Amino acid sequence: MNKILVIRVGRAGDMIMITPALLAILDNYPDHEIHLLTSADGKRILNGFNEKITNVYIYTSGWLKRYFERLRINKQIRKTGYEYVFNFERKSSYKRIYFGLGINSYELNDTELHLNYAKRCLNVVQRAVGKKIENYWDWLPVTEEGINKANQQLSDVGITENDFVIGIHPSFSGSKKGIFSSKKRNYLREWPTEYFAEVIYLIAKYNDENNLNIKIIIDLLPDEKVIGERIVGDAGNNVVLFILQPDFQRYKALIKRMNLLITPDTGPMHIAAAVGTRNICLFSGKSPEDCGPYMNEADYIALRSEDYEDSDLGLRAIKPEHVFRECIQYLPSPL
Repeated sequence: MNKILVIRVGRAGDMIMITPALLAILDNYPDHEIHLLTSADGKRILNGFNEKITNVYIYTSGWLKRYFERLRINKQIRKTGYEYVFNFERKSSYKRIYFGLGINSYELNDTELHLNYAKRCLNVVQRAVGKKIENYWDWLPVTEEGINKANQQLSDVGITENDFVIGIHPSFSGSKKGIFSSKKRNYLREWPTEYFAEVIYLIAKYNDENNLNIKIIIDLLPDEKVIGERIVGDAGNNVVLFILQPDFQRYKALIKRMNLLITPDTGPMHIAAAVGTRNICLFSGKSPEDCGPYMNEADYIALRSEDYEDSDLGLRAIKPEHVFRECIQYLPSPL
């Protein structure tokens, strides 16, 4: 069977944004195996994506390690013999991995920087195929085992299938690194815990006034516990906090079960898009047109700090009442 190499090294959001292109490759090259060159996180995110993804190369961090990795992988690529390479990396240095091997290669087009990254990747496949292809949204599979775990998790705290579940995700990559985090840039991605608590209060008040069945949850990893506890300290019993060991299959299913997710620009925003969950996402310093959810536009609302007063404050420029106001259109109608 002929083989295709797909290159993308990154975290959860980075990997999810290539899933539309992966789906297009699988549909347009049905007789090919797919091999991935990615990160350890990429392997975790795309585990079980499709049975035709048969091999994964892990590309490590650090320039010295990568130098030797590139030599090793280049040798393996030469030995395997790929018909095509789809390179979805933004950095030109990744071309060195297959340079001079005579493989048909396709890369991102620098003239398309105004497009969503997922769409840019789809366009790479379209150029390779040589004809217009249908659109694909972000997508990840959700397993039955994951669904059962998520349902049990909610059932344990009295949340039923009839409840309208809102997820709050207050953390982001780097938020749990403490003194080692890049605090200089955190203001662009960190929405204050007291703002999250205020949104929870406003939603809970709306729920009580209208006799609805809204339940609000936060699901965090053990090393993010302090963030969740700060919010619970302010929001009280209006929110349920889960601190569980990592289980990506359960977590995907939990987000799929949510009727709405409120989150900064981070991985769970992309997971929500990939499992079809509506979301309100908060941006600062980045454009949702470039790196926002790639899903039906009716199913997400992106709020940008640049559209509010005091935008130099980063995400703090977006106030709780702004988020709540946008939530209303996704909440159950008053009885």
